[in-house]
Amino acid sequence: MRKERILIVDDQPAEREMMQEILDRERYETVAVGSGEEALQLAPQAFDLLLTDIVMPHMGGLELVRAFQEVSPETVPVLITGYASIETARAAMQHGAYDYIVKPFDRAELCSAVAKALDRKKLADENMRLKELVGLYKVSQSMLRSKDQREVLKFILNSGVSQTKSSGGAILLFDSLKRGLVIAAASGAWELVAQLANALLERGIRSWVGEIGEAVLFTNVKEHPLLERVGHHYPEDSFLPLRAQDMEILLLPIRSDNETLGLLNVFREKAPRLFGEGDLELLTILATQTGALIKSRQLFTELEDSSFQVLCAIASWVDGRSLCTQGHMERVAELSEQLASRLSLSEAEIKTIKQAALVYDIGMIGVSESILNMPRELMPQEREVVKLHPVIGDEILSHLPFLAEVRHIVRHHHERIDGSGYPDGLSGRQITSALQVVSICDAYDAMTSPRPWRPALSKEEVIAALQKEKGAKFDPEIIDAFIDMVKSGK
Repeated sequence: MRKERILIVDDQPAEREMMQEILDRERYETVAVGSGEEALQLAPQAFDLLLTDIVMPHMGGLELVRAFQEVSPETVPVLITGYASIETARAAMQHGAYDYIVKPFDRAELCSAVAKALDRKKLADENMRLKELVGLYKVSQSMLRSKDQREVLKFILNSGVSQTKSSGGAILLFDSLKRGLVIAAASGAWELVAQLANALLERGIRSWVGEIGEAVLFTNVKEHPLLERVGHHYPEDSFLPLRAQDMEILLLPIRSDNETLGLLNVFREKAPRLFGEGDLELLTILATQTGALIKSRQLFTELEDSSFQVLCAIASWVDGRSLCTQGHMERVAELSEQLASRLSLSEAEIKTIKQAALVYDIGMIGVSESILNMPRELMPQEREVVKLHPVIGDEILSHLPFLAEVRHIVRHHHERIDGSGYPDGLSGRQITSALQVVSICDAYDAMTSPRPWRPALSKEEVIAALQKEKGAKFDPEIIDAFIDMVKSGK
């Protein structure tokens, strides 16, 4: 496992050597130099962390950070200063520093600051991975600008049925465990399709399809034009329902690479014309397109799931930056899902609400730990910094189109019915039920959790506070449902 590399810059030899000795003992790989100019020459050597004093002759720490990031933007800077002030913190953050350490510091303070900064480096790497996944997702999305998969499958099937002048048909797909077939789309006599699917299951369709690897024709017509072209299987009387004995049924495997995903079937009832070469070629193309569609959809789902899991990992890291917020978003997600179910919202809305609740405070990544852990109530200018987090979260999600509805909640979870919220001052019907659910659960968990400047409020105190805001900041019906849920413990 590669050691994390740290570049130490301080013009005082004793302090420089002390920091290097401490960090070497922590098993980091360190390089120590005495000036900003020397450090800048080493910038191309891929350091994980830049630890630099602010006050140095010729090139100070702030100037070094700015120049260093032009050469090595992936390196996380931490500044060392002889005195702490709001101005120092503001200057450090404006110059891209993650944190600053105040002299004199002890071993524990130095190691803690370095560990936190390197965690930030890991987070930046996760962000880069997320961008790569987003890029892959966009490429896949451009391949198929789509409707819902079910609609596309229905369209493919209807095209095959109509163009071959068939009586009906179905697209049968293996379930997730590959143990059975699911009717993904059906046209015509769907009861017959269901009977056919069950008959195929009884026969062991998975191994059978794997063996045939080509179209199969079920027919009683000995002189059928496709008998020599496709595999002919004359079914036993018990295999197909009686009604199917007087039909011609054409089955084509839906494949992607070497994997069989399911079957496309069409059937005709007492048709004056039998399936011919043109019908088979058209249906083969449609089966191929279906395989490509399903595989693309699987890729979309995997990319979406991977992207969202990265977001959740980042959100969890953000929660963990303060002892007072650890697990906050997970608790809000659980409450939100329960409340949404209680309100009888749709499955799609509940899924969106739960996803949003798991990441809605991800924008707090842009707020420094010194503000998050401030042991007093925030000053007005500090509150303004915190109030940027919905906008930052919105920007993070802006590159993920499949999270458009989640993004809306992330941006607006601090909006209120009376227009007093932020960042956009939404009001009234602009605030959806889904948005209200997450906002109310967020407010409840925030008030029942301790903060550095106050203890946690009791459940009764929070319920009373929410009731006071009923009709002004929160929807009365949703507030009542939430309070009833909390009181009942369900």
